[in-house]
Amino acid sequence: MVDEAQALAISRVWTDAAFRKRVVEAPRPALAELGIAIGADAAVRVVGSKGAPGDVDDPSLIQVVVEQGGGYAYFFIPSPRSPCAQQAAYGIIVARDTDDPALGRRVLRDAERALAGLAAQCEVLAAEAEAVA
Repeated sequence: MVDEAQALAISRVWTDAAFRKRVVEAPRPALAELGIAIGADAAVRVVGSKGAPGDVDDPSLIQVVVEQGGGYAYFFIPSPRSPCAQQAAYGIIVARDTDDPALGRRVLRDAERALAGLAAQCEVLAAEAEAVA
């Protein structure tokens, strides 16, 4: 279950330019502030882009890529002010306002699923490596 306060906190990425810059440049601690914990043994990269040339936010679409133990996962943080970024990330427009927690809920659920999938990949890869050894 996604906490409503955490869902609303995701909007900070789009309402606080300094925080958005931290998400891009130092993602692990910034994402932890949003309730997205990424283990110290995982590599984290952020790719920012614009959903459309006229988007207010730059970047308006943030992709977080997490790599660990030969596996990888990713999730998106699209701007609520960019329908194009949301469609690129999810195929639908989830929210149009930074105060709408629907987009934050979606981001948090996707991050949780991505990190759980990465953990499962790591288990499979470790088991395969052990079987070969």
